[in-house]
Amino acid sequence: MIRLLRNIAFDNDASKTIISPKRSTENNLFEETSYKAIKTAQRRKWTLLGLIIALLLIGVSLLIYNQMQTSKNLKLSNEYANIEEIFNKENAENQKIIEQFKGNLPKDFSPNFEKSMPLFADFAKKYAKEPIGWQAGIRSATYYISKNLNDKAKEILEPIVNYSAKYPLIQIKVRTTLAGIYLSEKQEQKALSEISVVEAIVQNPEPNQARLLKAQINYAMGNKEEAIRVLNQIISTNSDQNKQNQNSEIQQQAKVWLNFLESN
Repeated sequence: MIRLLRNIAFDNDASKTIISPKRSTENNLFEETSYKAIKTAQRRKWTLLGLIIALLLIGVSLLIYNQMQTSKNLKLSNEYANIEEIFNKENAENQKIIEQFKGNLPKDFSPNFEKSMPLFADFAKKYAKEPIGWQAGIRSATYYISKNLNDKAKEILEPIVNYSAKYPLIQIKVRTTLAGIYLSEKQEQKALSEISVVEAIVQNPEPNQARLLKAQINYAMGNKEEAIRVLNQIISTNSDQNKQNQNSEIQQQAKVWLNFLESN
């Protein structure tokens, strides 16, 4: 799971050609998802949440990047580009290491971005009100989440919530990510508060993602009946053609969780 998170976390960066998770068939995906979901529930470690966090962060970068491209503030763009150059150099070094192993990477291998990510984090804090700052923040927060450095990720993501109120998609993704972090830290009430805000955003294009996390939060809090109600809501959701594949995967996970809760 940790290795998968590391791969996913950089899927939206320049390094995406280096680390690409293998695609499985639909049946294998369902079997793998079912096994991990049940195992997670039984041990109450919520490792599934890490995957949700990483998946939710993917896709935000393109939105913010488009805003960054139209920005008139050349100073910020140049400063960001300088950090990007450092990132690209680290990325090239990672590529050399990967080529040396000829695809047989050690299980504990992790891309090294120890120079660029702190710079992205500092940039995000310095320009917390700017979309380009959010871009830097999301990149560094995703990296820190993949390293299980939740405190650093929260320090970056929480200001983004405060300054991006007019951008519902960013609010949805960042708040959902924070909810997952809070839940992993056993701060269930804070997690539920964040996900409740997400639920109230009518522009949410992926409401079942939030509902699945809401069900997990309620289960962690001991509210089994509410968790079952939310899971049934996910399963009964009708989705349009464009969202059918993604929603179907979430519904499969909801069915696994529902079967586990009803059998215990």
